[in-house]
Amino acid sequence: MYYSVIYQSKSQSHFAPMDIELMLMKAKRKNKRLKITGCIVYGDNKFIQLIQGPKDAIIDLYKEIKADKRHFKVTTLLEQSTEQKIWSDWSMAMLDFSGNVKQVMNSRILLESYLENVTPKEKESDSYKVFRASVNDLLNASEQHV
Repeated sequence: MYYSVIYQSKSQSHFAPMDIELMLMKAKRKNKRLKITGCIVYGDNKFIQLIQGPKDAIIDLYKEIKADKRHFKVTTLLEQSTEQKIWSDWSMAMLDFSGNVKQVMNSRILLESYLENVTPKEKESDSYKVFRASVNDLLNASEQHV
């Protein structure tokens, strides 16, 4: 049994792409050690993240995430136990939809690949449905601002 958290937040205005890369490198190392998997999507100065793993590790990590001053308005979209991880073979994926058109298109293709390459059972899970719908909402809002 695993634990899942999905949240959205707004980045501080001074948060730069280099900050995101540094954050991702640290998260990958830590998540691997703690057996946590996840995916974070960034666009329109907002984050949506799914993290899954052992319950105690996820609860501790989410406390750290909520206290992180690089973002605010952290809103929990889903927090629950789950039978399996959506993506069990990576520590953290990052999709950045804040760059140029080519980067956004590459991220969109990668996102669709990630979302389609899950088991049919996982596609029925609340974690998958909430994450996918939230990311779609974020991307639709981002496209309206372009």
